[in-house]
Amino acid sequence: MSSNKNNITTNVISAAQRAHFEESPLMQNEQVIRTQGALHRLVVITVLFLALTQYGYGIAFHSSLMSIQFAASALAFISSIEVLWHSKSKNDIANRHSVFLLYRTAGTVFFIACLFLNLTHCLEDVSDLNSATHSEVGNETESVEEAHEHPIAYHTLYLSTADLVIKAIFSVIYNALSIHFVPNFIALVAPPVLTILIFFYNVNELDYFFGWLNHHLEPVTSILLTIVCISIAIYSLIRKKQFLLAEGPREFKIDDISSSVKAKNSRLEKVDHVHASCEWPQGFTVSLKAYIKVEKTNKDWVAQAASDFYELKALLHHEIKAQGAKEVVVEPVFVDQTELTTDFMDPICISRSCHNEDVGCCTIPKSTGDV
Repeated sequence: MSSNKNNITTNVISAAQRAHFEESPLMQNEQVIRTQGALHRLVVITVLFLALTQYGYGIAFHSSLMSIQFAASALAFISSIEVLWHSKSKNDIANRHSVFLLYRTAGTVFFIACLFLNLTHCLEDVSDLNSATHSEVGNETESVEEAHEHPIAYHTLYLSTADLVIKAIFSVIYNALSIHFVPNFIALVAPPVLTILIFFYNVNELDYFFGWLNHHLEPVTSILLTIVCISIAIYSLIRKKQFLLAEGPREFKIDDISSSVKAKNSRLEKVDHVHASCEWPQGFTVSLKAYIKVEKTNKDWVAQAASDFYELKALLHHEIKAQGAKEVVVEPVFVDQTELTTDFMDPICISRSCHNEDVGCCTIPKSTGDV
């Protein structure tokens, strides 16, 4: 009796251990996901404080390179607000994808605006417009050089080093411009790198360039960097255009799909009224009308039409989703060959729910000649 109790206890413990080990990988994965999410949110919040610091510092010390760093920080934060918008509901996240696209677009547009504004100040710096304010100090040539020589302070070095570390981490875990990693990395990391290089160039009193360029090195570097960053940002907007304007996917060819489905089921007359639009972050949705042949003289034509629609809908879903579609809505149009005349009118869905649920609850409108 005692041995039976021991066996039962051992079996219960073994079952509990097996359950523990079976659940452990899942629990570990959830823990990893939560840890990664917390790390991402911490980095995004750090970027926000970095941007505020750079904004204040840029205003106080009129550093063009620091202004570019602020623009990149603002881009990083605005485009990654979705990381802070945490939700456990997958459906909720899916419904917010369009809003996240607007955040990324707004961040890119703000990035371009800040760069353009900073560019005007840089052009003013290299145009010697400030020379008149220093004409009384002495020689005009010396005054111009004095007016444009902006040595980078140690505070800028420290802030740029912090920016370099934070942006490098951010670039690895998040793609702010939604493009290839390399141009995204350049737009975010190049500003602090160039700031640090110019700092050491000035501190070591290097003289690799002629006099005017040595005294205008920061604004000239800022102008070149601004042109590169604006080009990358515009390229990012071009890549987003198909999602913002709900354009059709380039690789989607409905004629090839229609021919393929007709070869498998000859009941398909044609596919028409096709609407395909790209959806962020990838894929596209398609809605279309499938014209299905029926023979209304056959007493069982309704059941046959339902069977044909079920099969054709499955074929169309398979063919279209194979090209990358996320959602496909097929509206059936049952037509008898005797009805295909110039007076034929397409059916109209009874309600919006019919379209949303992808069902064939449509009716043929009465002709004006009917009594």
